[in-house]
Amino acid sequence: MKNKKRNRDGFFKDTLFEFIFEVVWNILMFIPRMIIRLIGNIW
Repeated sequence: MKNKKRNRDGFFKDTLFEFIFEVVWNILMFIPRMIIRLIGNIW
């Protein structure tokens, strides 16, 4: 029983970590594009 619960917790932690990583990665990829467009619009 304990082993099953631990595996489930590990799965949720992995899923949560992947989700957070994906969100952070998308933000990091989005910001430089936004800055480049902003600079392009200003000049």
